Amino acid sequence: MTPADEGKWTDLLLSIGDRQLFKRVVADGFVSLDEYGAPELGAVTGANAFFTLSESTRCQYRLRTSQLARISPPGTRHLRGLSFTSADWSSLRESDMAVWLLRPALDDVSSGLRSYLQLGEELEVPGAYKCRIREPWWRPPLVSPPDLFFTYMSHRYPRLVTNSARVSFLNSMHGIRLRKGIAAFVKQALPLLVLNSVTMLGAELHGRSYGGGVLKMEPREAAKLPVPDLRSLAAAWQLLKNERATLDRRLRNQEWKVVVDRVDEVLLLEVLGLSTAQGTELRNAARFLRQRRVGRE
Repeated sequence: MTPADEGKWTDLLLSIGDRQLFKRVVADGFVSLDEYGAPELGAVTGANAFFTLSESTRCQYRLRTSQLARISPPGTRHLRGLSFTSADWSSLRESDMAVWLLRPALDDVSSGLRSYLQLGEELEVPGAYKCRIREPWWRPPLVSPPDLFFTYMSHRYPRLVTNSARVSFLNSMHGIRLRKGIAAFVKQALPLLVLNSVTMLGAELHGRSYGGGVLKMEPREAAKLPVPDLRSLAAAWQLLKNERATLDRRLRNQEWKVVVDRVDEVLLLEVLGLSTAQGTELRNAARFLRQRRVGRE
């Protein structure tokens, strides 16, 4: 994919007033995402189609669960809510999605594994670059489960999702491992509170637009994403935590605007003290850049 020609100059598309308001609000109540935890890359297998398995494939080759690791399937379309739960993972397994990563012990000699590795050789998987340079070729790297997933490629905007299922992940998303000493509530609060117009505007400004209107944020860019600081996060969470289940259902039903409007109302207006007009100004600025990006397709 080819990045947009404006690169990091996207803020110049905004009015001076919009830029000043954004910078002032960020300075007053936001920090960069890496204050909570640095974005990290998921595992690179070299051949996802072979190394990630559905439940039916696991059963077909009589592979034991001890020979596999639980993962969030490749891609991010299944990450619909504020959390990826064990129930979500089980539902994807029952739907025959690729929820397993091949991860046998080095001394495993089971007949099922031998049959599956023979299939890989027939498919010429050992010749793939990442497989060719590792020993043995059939044991891909495994990243320990992060606290949060970060959907770094999106049409709307990137999202944080609590990894309640405690599964590993591949390089179709980033992971966030919260820093030592970070308050426990952050893991639940951050995925909801980042759904605000300031963070969404920051994503447009720090991310890169690619063909088809896709917004992409590499780890270094994602680390700069403005998210509510701990004081603002805690205050807004106290007002919204009892609504989390309702807002999660709304998000899973694709009612994005309802969720963002509610978070803006609490975080930007009630907690940070912005006027309704200022909140609307930030929302319109984020919408303008997003529509411009998507409309370029």
